[in-house]
Amino acid sequence: MNELLRASGLSDQGAMEALSSFLKKRDLAAGELLFDYGDSTVEEMFFLSHGHLAVHKKTGFQEKMQVIALLDPGAVVGEGALLDGHIRATRVRAIKDSSLLALSRSDFAVFQHQHPLSALLFLEFLLGIVSLRLEKTSERLARIL
Repeated sequence: MNELLRASGLSDQGAMEALSSFLKKRDLAAGELLFDYGDSTVEEMFFLSHGHLAVHKKTGFQEKMQVIALLDPGAVVGEGALLDGHIRATRVRAIKDSSLLALSRSDFAVFQHQHPLSALLFLEFLLGIVSLRLEKTSERLARIL
């Protein structure tokens, strides 16, 4: 986990320990849902520490779903949960037994209050991930069109 926190720009040991103290372990069995499309009750983002997850998105054709990403250990998932009023736009399911570390919106708010600069660096890290995902999605869409 420390490697991921260092990669996120958190070099301050106290900030890394503070953020780590808020993380809660969550295990999923193969086939189990982490969260579902339209869910507004899950207020946690996750770091995948072990296993593999599949991200599904509605296609727009009836109730059909398409796998749009396969996530490996080290991946961040559900980061939109840090935003108030966020509604899940995907379904995420474990394809193998998986272990995750969860960070709740309320715990992140406490961390942000205690370590504002480190919280900013962490949010910049998440913005980089979201930006890269958007870039890759745009590339795939351009190839299809």
